[in-house]
Amino acid sequence: MEIDSLSHSFDVNSPQYWSERYRTGNTQWDLGTETPVFTALVEQIDFPKPSTNSRLRVLVPGCGYGHDALMMARRGYEVTAVDFAPEPLEYLRQTSHIAGVEIETVCSDIFMLPERYAETFDIVLEYTCFCAIAPSRRAEYANVLAQVLKPNGLLAGLFFPLDELQRHEPPFTVSENEVREHFEQAGFVLISSKVPLESHPARAGRERLMIFRKPL
Repeated sequence: MEIDSLSHSFDVNSPQYWSERYRTGNTQWDLGTETPVFTALVEQIDFPKPSTNSRLRVLVPGCGYGHDALMMARRGYEVTAVDFAPEPLEYLRQTSHIAGVEIETVCSDIFMLPERYAETFDIVLEYTCFCAIAPSRRAEYANVLAQVLKPNGLLAGLFFPLDELQRHEPPFTVSENEVREHFEQAGFVLISSKVPLESHPARAGRERLMIFRKPL
């Protein structure tokens, strides 16, 4: 999450920290629209599609205002959008009502999700959540996603920012090797990894699309 004017006295593990960002309108991480990379990914022939027999359950952790959650719901997926702060979830409830789609909105610490959603989801869309949590909890986060995905479930992660400079506030810098290490240690199998052509211009070359699968 792109935050440029923070002091160093903050706690990203606190919901109050994120609520304050939304209340003051200091949400530079928000692109204002669905993520172009995810839109292109979902439209690919081999990406899992909902059907009359199965809508496919999708988790969007750290959803913010929920642009990607709305994009998936419009395409017929059964979406659960989770955020630490209640403010963006209220916005998402309003926008989903206007759009005429149903989205389950959950205000929760993401690390508590396995208690309620063990092996529940077919797909996880990860974007700017991995880089927003405390880096010391990244391995724990990978394990959380492994626990909430069904066997053979898919994790589509757009990991950002791939910068050489190490940041000491969100968005904390990420690297392809670190991401792969954490998720493979959590039991995932890497399917593909690439720098996407569809990135938002402000993030072109600074993010990597990595697709993992949870084995059967």
